This record gives sequence, C-alpha cells and structure tokens, in this order.
Amino acid sequence: MSQAKQRNTKHTVMSMIAIAAIFAVLAANVMIVRDRRNWIAQTAQPSDSAVPAATDTVTEPVPARVTQTDLPAVTPAESVSSEPVVSDTDLIYPKYPYFIEVDKTHQIVTVYTTSSAGKYDKVVRYMLCSTAQDPDKFPDGYWKLKEDRCNAKNIWRKMKSHGTDLYAQYATQITGDFLFHSVPYTAKKKTALDTKRYSKLGTADSGGCIRLTVENAKWICENCVAGTTVHLITKKADPELEALAAELKANTVKPDSTGWDPTDPDPKNPNYHPQFTEPDPVTEGYLVANFDKIKYSKEIPYVS
Repeated sequence: MSQAKQRNTKHTVMSMIAIAAIFAVLAANVMIVRDRRNWIAQTAQPSDSAVPAATDTVTEPVPARVTQTDLPAVTPAESVSSEPVVSDTDLIYPKYPYFIEVDKTHQIVTVYTTSSAGKYDKVVRYMLCSTAQDPDKFPDGYWKLKEDRCNAKNIWRKMKSHGTDLYAQYATQITGDFLFHSVPYTAKKKTALDTKRYSKLGTADSGGCIRLTVENAKWICENCVAGTTVHLITKKADPELEALAAELKANTVKPDSTGWDPTDPDPKNPNYHPQFTEPDPVTEGYLVANFDKIKYSKEIPYVS
C-alpha cells in the first residue's frame, strides 16, 4: 500500500473515534438530565421516609397548607400527655401549704390549704379557741409564724396570765408575747390542767395568746412552719359561724378527775378523746395567692 493510502486510512479511523466519543458524551448528558428530572419529581412529593421519626409523637393531622419542614422539632420528652406532671417544685409557695385565720368574733381558728381552684379556700381544720379578753390587746392584722416554737424535746413553756405563773404545751409564736398554745396548766405536769380555763374555750378569756386544746396546739406546732401567714380578724356576727362554734363546743369533751386534757395524744392519757382523724387534707393544684400584696402588721415587741 502506498504511503498516501495509509495516511488516508489513518485519518478515517481517527475521525470515526472522535465521532464515537462525541456521541458518548451526548448520551451521558442526556442520562444526567433525565436522572435530575426524576430526582426533582420525587422530592416534590413528601414520602414516609422523609419524615423524621420524632414527629411520630404528633397526633393531629398536618394541615395541607403546612409543609413538614414548617413543623417545630418535637422530641419524645415533649410528647403530648393526657395528664400534666406537676411536682412540688412547680408550686409558687411550696413551703407554706397552710393559711391560718383567727376569728375573734366567733372564737374559731380555721386552717386553710389550697384547692384545685388555686386559692386558700379548702378547710383543713376548725379549732375552738380563746382569744384575749381585751380584743384590742392583740389587734386584727396579718403576721407570720416565727421560729420560736415547741420542739420534741421541750413541749412545755412557762406562761404568765393575769399575773399568775402558768404552763402550756405546744407553744408557737405569732408575734411578740402572743402565741398559739394549749389551755394553761397550774404546774408543769399533764395532770394539772386548769379545767376552769378549759371550760371557757369558745369565749374571749385569755390574757392575749390564742388558747387551743392540746391536740390543736400540737397540730399547729408540727405542721405550720415558720413563715405561715396568720390573719386575726373581727368578723360580723354570722349565724352559720355561731352554729359552727356551738357544734365545736358541744364536741369538746370535758376533762375528768384525772386532770388530763382529753385531746392530749400522750399514750398515758386515760381520758383520751381525739377530735380529728388523720391524715388531714393536703394541697391541690397551684398556689396563686400573692403574699407580697398582703400588708403585714408591724411586729409587736417581745417583752417577757
């Protein structure tokens, strides 16, 4: 073969290889474009695999106008629950479960706790009491219980009433010389109850303190922590409260010849007659009362 023919044949082969390469590139581009279009079409329609697993906790259907990417992220801990979980730390005032009202008109101490309405309107206990003979000696107002209170090792406190040295059990200071405590005893022993003063529960008979049965004085001492609000109030005469006071009076067992307070839970008490059964009602819901809005009275100096 002549050299001229060899060159022509070589050029022809090279041309064919170049043309084949061009067709291969064009075919590859067509496939890329087709795959791109398919991918766009697939991603335009939401699928189950595209939904994050955490969104399974959403129970309500997603509106058509809202896309899945518009929904807030939801973790399992944030799942909707049929009943809210509330702990003691969620309460606004968890340290003060009780609110004490002293009605000087009807001689009734009422202890409230919180109801599901979120207010101090659930009665825990009614207590027959004796407040000061002179109603102005311990005036109306708001106070907070103090740290000065009875303890397990020393339930007795020496008192002075109408110039006479007496003793009382389970004393809790309200302000100054004014305390919650039991009916006085003429000596520091449980068989020396002053039965005459005990019989006057339900009347204004004390020198200033608020007298209670042993059972009730003990309950306040053990359950109402320092800082608990105490409200002294002189109410208008109310037939319903008068009837309640009469009922409390009728249910207060009289002491017998042993000299014990009938409500004293001491195992040695031969005349024990409990007035209440345990447990007492507990708080419900949230406390919404704002103690900062209460105008507390000026503290009365402690003089003895």
